[in-house]
Amino acid sequence: MYDYVIIGGGIHGTYVANCLLSDAGYSHSDIRIVEPRAELLDSFASKARRCGMESLRSPFVHHIDTEPFSLRSFVEGAERDGELVPTTSHPNRPTLDVFLDHARDTIERGHIERCHVRARANGITERHGALEVETGEGEFATRNVVLAIGPGGGRTRPEWTESLPDGAPVVHVWDDAFDSAETAVDGRTVVVGGGITAAQVCCRLAGSADVMLLSRHPLENTLTEADPRWMNWDHIEKEIHPLPAGSQARYNRIRAARNDATIPPYVGERLVAGRERGEIDVLIGEIACTSPTDDGLLVRLRDGTAMTVGQVVLATRFDPAPEHPLVSAVAQSLSLERGTNRFPVLDDHTLAWRRRDSTNSNVYISGALAEPTVGPFARNIIGARRAAERLLA
Repeated sequence: MYDYVIIGGGIHGTYVANCLLSDAGYSHSDIRIVEPRAELLDSFASKARRCGMESLRSPFVHHIDTEPFSLRSFVEGAERDGELVPTTSHPNRPTLDVFLDHARDTIERGHIERCHVRARANGITERHGALEVETGEGEFATRNVVLAIGPGGGRTRPEWTESLPDGAPVVHVWDDAFDSAETAVDGRTVVVGGGITAAQVCCRLAGSADVMLLSRHPLENTLTEADPRWMNWDHIEKEIHPLPAGSQARYNRIRAARNDATIPPYVGERLVAGRERGEIDVLIGEIACTSPTDDGLLVRLRDGTAMTVGQVVLATRFDPAPEHPLVSAVAQSLSLERGTNRFPVLDDHTLAWRRRDSTNSNVYISGALAEPTVGPFARNIIGARRAAERLLA
């Protein structure tokens, strides 16, 4: 029997495993990370590259190692100081390349890959006082489970896409078929979205394609996803923990605190430069309907404007994390409580998912699913650190 089975091998799952190994005294034989991809962090890396990310929004002290200045030491040792990007009124940020290289170095130094099981978790049951994690590669008996999965899995698609035939030139930025480095499309590419992902995709395509950014709202520049005070437990405990667990009030407080659909200034500057060079157009509007043509796609906006484009790239969100099929399966099989918008109801001190009888289960949460307890940075790298602090305490 394992002490911990961690479901998810992204930033959160890998960081929690590293903490358990380096800070909590567990051995590699005590822990398993259930992740279907070939390597840990593979999903994060592929999505970051696909959307054209050049540097992280997070500062250099946020990474998957347990020592805060580990990444800076790695950069200095490799003589890659130029890959810590200066940022006005903010600590330096790492380039994507140096962040991933440091992450791989952390995984190798800690031999974290020894814990990796290449499998997909399908459910969790309770048997003889232990938890059984069900996967395509068999079952794993464990004392504790850390659920560190990403978004819901599906991509949010506008209603106007529902009537389009198969093969229509509409792709989502997170589809495996999309690669912002390849632009073999005749005609204009319209990127739908108003946040950092849409802006990065446009900047990546600029110069090699005719690009338009189509946003429903005026573009807004914000350096961080929320006020930095939300990175600290004192602020989190003061602002949301007095509100009832699982309540609409908590959900509303966190939604109000997040700067969703915003663009950090350094990406905004690239966008402005692309517009000044005539490589990117920006239009505020919303698609009402589309229909295929011999030349691509006829797009009609709600204001009556019409245009023919070569393809539409959706830079819209994933489905919400509580919509992930595994979340529903686990809640049902273990009789676990869910609150507003189907988020797990957690113990604020331990991040244990509470049962419907108000007792704590041995399923713990990290990542976007922990937002009602960890706050608006729960899904970010610093959220992994905050969650691990509670888990290890």
